[in-house]
Amino acid sequence: MKSVNGKSQQYQTYIGVYVQLKVGSYTIMLDEESLKTYLESKLGGSIEIQDVVKLGEGFHNAGFLLKFKQDYKPKALVMRIVRGDTGWGHDYLSDRASVLLLQHMLYNSAPKGTCIPSIDVVAVLKNGSLISIGDAVEFIQLVEPLTEEHGRPYVEYLLELSRRGYLTHEDEDLCVRCVTYLTKLHSEKSNNRNLYVRHVRDLIGHGEMLMGVIDTYQDKLDFVSDEEIRRIEVEAVKWRHRLKQKSHRLSRIHGDFHPFGNIRFKLDGSIVAVDLSREMYGEPADDVTALTINYLFISIWQHGSLEDSFRKLFKLFYEEYIDRTGDEELLRVVQPFYAFRGMVVVHPIYYPDMRREQRRMLINFISNVLEEDEFNPKEVDKYLKPT
Repeated sequence: MKSVNGKSQQYQTYIGVYVQLKVGSYTIMLDEESLKTYLESKLGGSIEIQDVVKLGEGFHNAGFLLKFKQDYKPKALVMRIVRGDTGWGHDYLSDRASVLLLQHMLYNSAPKGTCIPSIDVVAVLKNGSLISIGDAVEFIQLVEPLTEEHGRPYVEYLLELSRRGYLTHEDEDLCVRCVTYLTKLHSEKSNNRNLYVRHVRDLIGHGEMLMGVIDTYQDKLDFVSDEEIRRIEVEAVKWRHRLKQKSHRLSRIHGDFHPFGNIRFKLDGSIVAVDLSREMYGEPADDVTALTINYLFISIWQHGSLEDSFRKLFKLFYEEYIDRTGDEELLRVVQPFYAFRGMVVVHPIYYPDMRREQRRMLINFISNVLEEDEFNPKEVDKYLKPT
C-alpha cells in the first residue's frame, strides 16, 4: 500500500494501480507498473516499489521521496515536479520540461563533488506511464505535410492585389475570413491573471519578441538610431504596466497570425492557420496586429506608400472585428504589439530589399502609435508620417 503523508494514495482501476502525486492545485497520476518497469530499465535489477512520501512544495517545485528495493536492497530517489499553477513562467508543459532538462544538465556538469547527481528526466503520459527524456540531445516535432489541398499562403493574394492595384470582392472576403477565424478563436476566454501578465511581459522581453528581435539588429543602421530604439523599448515597458491590469482580456490566441505562410486559403475559401506559437492564451491584440501590420508593410514594401486598396483592408479588418466582438478596448491595447510587429517587418535581415525611406515610414508608425492612448485605424496615414 502506497502512502503520501500517511494517507492511502493507491486505488484500483480497470487499467491498473496508480500512485497519486498532489502538486499544488492538481494531481498527477503515475502507473505503478510503468514506474517499476522504468526503474528496472534505468537502474537494472529487480525493483519493488515501497512507498511515496511527499517531502513538501514551494512556489516553484514539489518534491516526493520514492522508496523502493533494488535486488532486495533499500534505495530511494527524490522526484521533483515543477509547479504549473503559480506563474513564474512555468504555465505550460513545455516550460516545465525546459526547467527540468536544464537542471538535469547543470547537476551533472557541475564541478566534481559539488552537487548531487541527477538520474534522469521522465515524461508522464496521459495513461500514467513514464518515458525517459533525460538523455535527449534535441527534440523533433512531427506534423503532417502541407499540400495543395491546404491552399495558398495569404501573402500570394496580397501580392496579387498589389500588382492589380484595386480591390475585388475576393480581397475583402479573405480579410473578413481572417476576422471570422480570430473572433471565434478569441471567444475562448480564460480567467488566469498569471497567463495574461506573462504574455504582456513576454511581448517586451521574450527572445522571439520585441527586445529579442531588436537584439538581432546590426549596429549602425541608416534607418533608425540607437536613441529611437531605446525610446521604443522604454515606451513599450510603460505600456506593459498599463496592460497588466487588463487580465479580463485573456483569450485563446494564435500567436503568429501573419500572411507569410501561416495563413492559407483553400480553393473553397476556407482558412487554414498553421504554426500556432509561443503561448496558448494571451492578448487578442497580438493576432490583430500580426496581420494588420502586413497590410501596411506589403503596400509600403511594394509601392513606397500606403495604397488605397491596402488602406481599405486595414480599416475593413478593424470595423469587422470590433463590430463582431464589441471589443473597443482593443484600440487601447494594440500599441506595444504594433511596436513588436513593426520591428519585425522593418528588420533588414528579414526584408533586405526595402529602401531606407520605406523603413522610416514604419518606424514613424511604431513611434507615433506608442504615443497614442487610443489607436484610430481611420488615421493610419497620420501615423506613417514623421512627427
